[in-house]
Amino acid sequence: MNTMIFKTGGDWDSTTLFNNGEEVLASQLFIEIHAGRDGWGDPDRGGIYAGGTINAILRTQDDPDTAQGIFPGRIELDFPGHSIIIDNTHPYFDFEFTRVTYNNIDVTGNIVDLLVNIDADNNVVEANITLYKPHWLTSDEVATYNII
Repeated sequence: MNTMIFKTGGDWDSTTLFNNGEEVLASQLFIEIHAGRDGWGDPDRGGIYAGGTINAILRTQDDPDTAQGIFPGRIELDFPGHSIIIDNTHPYFDFEFTRVTYNNIDVTGNIVDLLVNIDADNNVVEANITLYKPHWLTSDEVATYNII
């Protein structure tokens, strides 16, 4: 089982990735979650509990053509002003066992989308999260936060 910790200060020199305490020289870290959608594909309440998909891979500098799965396990992502923790320790990596924390708040039931693409080979750095915010008396809302 993997326990990964990704940290960045916002530039390549401050970016590190550790797996089970050992530094990993990665060429790409890619995580994409889609959840919390209704029958038409529109954002809806429920997050992970409403079903969805996750793709989470790591490509190392030693073997950039081979994608290695991150889960089952845990990954902590630490960006300037943002932190994300994704857990899925189910032995068969069943999606409904995924848990997501954003800035110390459990957003498992509110997540719609998450994208983290740190690709050193192509100098691509993008990360954002979209959350569904239900309201009792007013219209529900969907908010996307650019992480980096």
